[in-house]
Amino acid sequence: MNSLVPNEIRLTSLPCWLHAGWRIFLQAKGLSAAYASIFAALGFVQFFVVVSAGLSPLVVALAGGFMLLGPALLCGFFNVADLLERKEAVRLGEFFAGFRLAPPALWVVALIEMFLFLIWLTDAGVVYGLYFGITPDMGLDAFIAGLAGEGETRPFLFFSGLMWLVLAFIIYATSAFAVPLLFYRRANLAGAVSASVRAVFTNFPAMLAWGVLLSVAMFVAMLLFLPLFPLVFPVLAYASRQAYREVFPG
Repeated sequence: MNSLVPNEIRLTSLPCWLHAGWRIFLQAKGLSAAYASIFAALGFVQFFVVVSAGLSPLVVALAGGFMLLGPALLCGFFNVADLLERKEAVRLGEFFAGFRLAPPALWVVALIEMFLFLIWLTDAGVVYGLYFGITPDMGLDAFIAGLAGEGETRPFLFFSGLMWLVLAFIIYATSAFAVPLLFYRRANLAGAVSASVRAVFTNFPAMLAWGVLLSVAMFVAMLLFLPLFPLVFPVLAYASRQAYREVFPG
């Protein structure tokens, strides 16, 4: 494989990526929203089960966990964006076809993300047990009240959030560009991961800001405004494709 040298970018590139993501989304907004709605529905079911079981603080862990799995779900959006660029017809099945087009190395990345996601859920569960005990007895109302008052809710979110930041940054640095590089078959697994890490640290201020923007937007959409998720997720997915094309053109 040829050496992949990332371009240097600035913070001013971020609005351009978002604009490109929005423009692509508008070309297939119905299908993009429908595909993203599948994950929104799965998230809602998970939240409902956790809240019904009296484990409301773990809702935050599930919302954060989606950020750990998100990069593996971009293949469908990449495939649709390519079809739109070639002026070809797009159907809902093209999103799922993106996974079929993914090389085996990309599935290795997805398995690693899944492994880290399970680590995150396990750690969050352990911290939950330390703060709230093993008896599930916190409903959603009590959880929201705990955010505003004294209690164990905010310390739980703080310390579990620290663990999430570590895992999220590892996934972000290793997969932000590795996923598209593998999808477009421009590198093998080791080359794609090393190129991704190099690109993140070469453009650290811009990429840190981009990572924070992705995390905040997805977290808010997933946890607070779930109906916005079918809009936010596709736009950010298409914007991530544009970021890849600017950092690794050609």
